[in-house]
This record gives sequence, structure tokens and C-alpha cells, in this order.
Amino acid sequence: MDFHKLQVKTIKKLTTNSVEITFDIPEELIPAYHFKSGQYITLDMDGARRDYSLCTSPLDKKWSIGIKAVSNGFVSHFLNSELKEGDFLRVSTPNGRFGIPSKPNEKRTLLAFAAGSGITPILSIIRYTLQTEEWVNFYLFYSNKTPKDVMFLEEIEKLRDEYPKNFFPHLFYTQHKLEDWLFEGRLNAHKFELILNQLVDINEVDEAMVCGPNEMIQEISNEILKAGIPKKHIHFELFTIDSNPLDILPEELDSPDEVQVMVELDGEVSEAIWNREKNLIDSLLDAGIDAPYSCKGGICSSCMCKLEEGEVVLGENFILTDSDIEEGMILACISRPKTDKIKINFDDV
Repeated sequence: MDFHKLQVKTIKKLTTNSVEITFDIPEELIPAYHFKSGQYITLDMDGARRDYSLCTSPLDKKWSIGIKAVSNGFVSHFLNSELKEGDFLRVSTPNGRFGIPSKPNEKRTLLAFAAGSGITPILSIIRYTLQTEEWVNFYLFYSNKTPKDVMFLEEIEKLRDEYPKNFFPHLFYTQHKLEDWLFEGRLNAHKFELILNQLVDINEVDEAMVCGPNEMIQEISNEILKAGIPKKHIHFELFTIDSNPLDILPEELDSPDEVQVMVELDGEVSEAIWNREKNLIDSLLDAGIDAPYSCKGGICSSCMCKLEEGEVVLGENFILTDSDIEEGMILACISRPKTDKIKINFDDV
């Protein structure tokens, strides 16, 4: 993950508490900022790092993020209220693994469930898929409080009109009355059952995506799994950590007190001491190693690296697959040491 100072090209108000920010990418940095639909960038605001998903398609040649102001979120409030066009921000190159494989030569049906700002990465995936897959059927189920709270409403309607045979958006409201009560209320297990009964045939579904509050993600993902969609075809993106990140570190009573760590990063090899009382990322930063990180809680992939020597125990995470773990991939933020020496490689991921 590399950071560059990028100039804010435009700021578009989406709702009373959300904006779309578009960055001006210098010609020489365009290869570094190539992204896949569903990925995010990280903003470094004087040491406070926040992840925001790109909402555009890679084919648009446009780098935009959607940001909704959250309670007690000083970064999101600054970006919504104080940031000006022409200002510069410290922005990472794109990262993240949320998304679906592209299959332009196949006929398939895709589902996406989103709530609030969870539409941001979903919109990127929708746009790119519609641009590249002629035979896709893409269903969006998107929940907000009222029509005034819908981020990217204009873009969603435009895509519906542009791809009437491929894109089928359905908007749900929790605080707004409608003629059809089906579209009133939260996206939950009961609503999912109604959706399957009235709007989509689950037997035709190939991939499903969920993005929004953690509770919704867990409930909807479980329902999709119970409906018969294989786990590997259910994709979700978490935006927040429900608990203290230290709470998800695994307990390992026999861990050594200090670990010698050899780190390969950006083609250079460095050494650090890992104190078992800290996560690996903080130990590397304390040693002056500019290791990549963001959430420090196992919900992004910024600190993913390959364990080449030694052993660690991984805490709960929502990123690594079984094949990743078999290949030696770990997340530095949620690892506990098992051996007194390890070697990790951030470049070989």
C-alpha cells in the first residue's frame, strides 16, 4: 500500500449527510491507482486512517468514493463539511478483496443486498458488471430510512434506464410509507424470505453480495447460505469492528514474550522485536517500519502478508480464505506468535 497526495477534483452532495469525492490522478500515477470493482482506498488524516470504497467502474477512468457522515466520526464529518475542491488528501493505492469474478461470456444471475453507505462498493461492482456482461441479471435490494437518504439514487436510476433488461433495483425504506408494504422495513431474514417468494428465483442465483451494518450482513448472509447458495459464492464487506480489536486476538498462553521478526517490505528487509502484548502491526510501526495497515481488526486486507518462517495463531477474521491460509497468508493485526522467530513478506501477496 503506497500513499500519495491527491487533489480533490470535485465534491458532489448526495444526501444531507453524504458526499461523493472525486480525485484527480496525475498521469504518471494512473497505473498505480488501477483498481478492481469493489476495492477501497485508505485516507490518512494525520495518522487516522479510514477506508472508503471506490464507487466507480474501472472502465470509467474516474476515481470516486462515497462517504457518509457517522456519529462521532470526525474524519467523515470533515470530509462532508469542511473539505473543499482543490484540497489535497493523502490517499493510498487501491486495496481490498471484496468483489466477484468477471464472467463476460456467461449467462448468470447476481444478487446484491445493501444498506446506507454499503451501496458504495456494490455500485462499483454493478456498474462494471453491466458494462462487461451482456447476459447478466443483476438484482439490487437497497435499504435506507427515506428516499432522501438514498446515496447515488440518480446513478441507480440511470443504470436502470440504461440496462432495463439486466439491472433490477428494488429500494426499501424503514421510515417511509409505500403502497406496497413489501418494500417497507429493514432487510432481514423475514424480508429475505418475501424477496425469494416474490422477486427472484434463488435456483437461478450464481453469486450474492452483502454490504451494510454488521447485523444485516450476518443475518442476510446466513439466509442466503440456508437458501442453497454455496459459501464461496457469498461475498460481504464489513465497514466497522463490533468489538475492541484486541478482543479478537487469539489467546496463546505459551507464546514467547518477545519475537524476532524479519520483514520484507517494498524490496527491503528489516528486523523488529514483537512484544506479545501488542499486535504485530503496532510492533512494526514502533520499530519504524512503515507496514501497511488500516482497520487493525481483521476486516480489511491492508496488512495481509506471507508467513515464510515460524508460526503464528490467527484470530477471528473475515478476509482470509482456506486457500489463503494454506499458502501461508496471515493478517498481521490479528496474529499471536507461537515461535520466537518469524519471517514475513508483505511483497509476496
